[in-house]
Amino acid sequence: MQGVDNNPNETMSLVDILDARSLCQALVSSFLLDEEWLLGHFRRDTPVTLVTNPASTENASPPSTGNAKHAAPVQYKLGMHTWVHPELPKPSCQIMHSKLMLLFHNHHMRFVASSANLIPDDWALMQNAVFLQDFPMDRGKVFPANEFSLSLAYALHDLSVPFDVIALLNSVDFSAARVRIVTTVPTGGVRRNMNMANYGMERLAAIVSPKSTDQADFQPSARLFCAGSSLGRMDTKWLRDFYLCAHGLDIAELSLGARERLAPDDTIDIGVGFHTQEEVENCRYGAKCKAYLMMSSDVYEGKKAQFPRSSLCRVVPRVSDSLVHAKLVVARFGVEQNKGWVYVGSHNFTPAAWGRLSVGHSTYFNNYEFGVVLPDTQYTRATPEEATVSWNARNVPLPFKLIWQPYTRNDVPFLSQQAT
Repeated sequence: MQGVDNNPNETMSLVDILDARSLCQALVSSFLLDEEWLLGHFRRDTPVTLVTNPASTENASPPSTGNAKHAAPVQYKLGMHTWVHPELPKPSCQIMHSKLMLLFHNHHMRFVASSANLIPDDWALMQNAVFLQDFPMDRGKVFPANEFSLSLAYALHDLSVPFDVIALLNSVDFSAARVRIVTTVPTGGVRRNMNMANYGMERLAAIVSPKSTDQADFQPSARLFCAGSSLGRMDTKWLRDFYLCAHGLDIAELSLGARERLAPDDTIDIGVGFHTQEEVENCRYGAKCKAYLMMSSDVYEGKKAQFPRSSLCRVVPRVSDSLVHAKLVVARFGVEQNKGWVYVGSHNFTPAAWGRLSVGHSTYFNNYEFGVVLPDTQYTRATPEEATVSWNARNVPLPFKLIWQPYTRNDVPFLSQQAT
């Protein structure tokens, strides 16, 4: 981050991640994208596939993507760069929000799942989270597919990525993959019915489901800290659905009453991490960072608002007087709260990202999203108030301190839009 001492063991710059000198080919996706800044990081002869929203960059000039009611997927080439805009069944409200990089080098492919947009401010002024792993690559071989490689290929198909790019995955050895991929695809599109079996919170439930999920024996035991840079319209019913899915329960066919019996209101242990008005006003980088946090006052205090205010918690950033843009879910289970899982990626803690379940109807999803779950994380206490996270015997550096700090009476979330 700009103007602070960055710990080299816990931080990486975009330059470090790309390692452009030895890069042979790349795929990147982002909600917001600064074309001139981003492409300046690559050699001019490097083929780059860019997946983004049609209106997310000023310099690219895509052809028509359809009418106002449906935007068909589009691919077009400009020199060494291939631009991709995935299908948007309702382009007036649905978005491509996935943040993913596949970086193909001579002998390895670097996989990156991130919360950061590909714009300068996200990499210099805001704290984000990145998961990165290098996998061996041999273009002369075809490696056996596994659950990770298939999930990744499905996610790329959903995003309308060209087949020749997806085919490169055949030459990558994914046998060392231990994370699980979670994606979301907007409701109403053709591609959503072609690939992944489930999306959003239903996919999360399938990933974290224990060997036995007998609902008769179910006892809520999770404490979740869910942080993001955007909050949407939610209520206690939606928190309950996410809470049950976080335990690995398949609840899609359960009635609202059955869900409430499994997790009564007073057992839903979720901290919704979002910056307060005071924290935003005191940001060391000034008012510019306000643009990257989103919560409408209609959602919080409008006439129809049912926002669960008691769940709001402060986000305590590692770098003081800064703002966290990371999208993370930290799950802890059991009496000791010493085991669980961590999600990192593009999903904000919103129904638009994770989905809204409806009894008797299909789940509604609004966004394209991409992230990974680190299973079997361990938690230890660094101080009486703060815990640390490890996975595969390695420290997991979070952009915020893992401290449960509920809003006080005087705390108000940063509201980016006034009520209408």
